[in-house]
Amino acid sequence: VAGGIAVLLVWVGVNAVASGKYPALSIALLFVQLTAIIGGYGLKWHTNLHWINIAMGVLNFDVDFVTPSCLTPWTAVRSFYFQLGLPFIFGFAYILVLFVVELWRSWRHKN
Repeated sequence: VAGGIAVLLVWVGVNAVASGKYPALSIALLFVQLTAIIGGYGLKWHTNLHWINIAMGVLNFDVDFVTPSCLTPWTAVRSFYFQLGLPFIFGFAYILVLFVVELWRSWRHKN
């Protein structure tokens, strides 16, 4: 749980706070995102790169690809606030999965 919260805090720190203040960090984030895009191609990557590609894919998430324009006008302000809320959404989903796994383990242990 602590690891998941740490990842969420780092994600918020890099994307919302630090990348706007430090140009070098913004460039590094773009590099990681481009590397994740290239890693997503269906090539035969070495097995050592599997977890690296997954980690880079997490940083590559962009809300603008999935905008609910058919439901409501999607503005840059809404996109900004949605991206700020993503760590909480992912954190809630992570805690929910942990809760379900613990319920399953306790049920399995009883039977």
